[in-house]
Amino acid sequence: MKSISVLFIGFLAAAISACEGSSATNNAPAPKPTSSIAGKSPTPVPTISVPKDGDYNAKGVVTKINLDAASVEVDHEEIKDLMPAMKMEFFVSDKKLLSGLKIGDKIIFVVRYKHPTETIVDIKKVQ
Repeated sequence: MKSISVLFIGFLAAAISACEGSSATNNAPAPKPTSSIAGKSPTPVPTISVPKDGDYNAKGVVTKINLDAASVEVDHEEIKDLMPAMKMEFFVSDKKLLSGLKIGDKIIFVVRYKHPTETIVDIKKVQ
């Protein structure tokens, strides 16, 4: 047991000595970064705004209907103050809203946003 302790103490002393020696011989100042971003201000991180709860009017084209799930996929234009234009599946508040709809129908609809969900509460076909 004494030999293990002596070995450990010897190892510890050697490690400390090596650290002291390296700091004594390296008194040079740290090099300045050579990156292309040196001296530039960091780019600000954009803030993400959460929409207000409420109803939003929208326009789009029906791309898929799922009666079992009570949902409709719509390729919609930007929904002002809610979301950018995209193709998205929405659940509907009542399956009856899907009756008479076909893929390819142009629609106007109302999305009810209640953080964090969006639900279609009204749909009308347009010509």
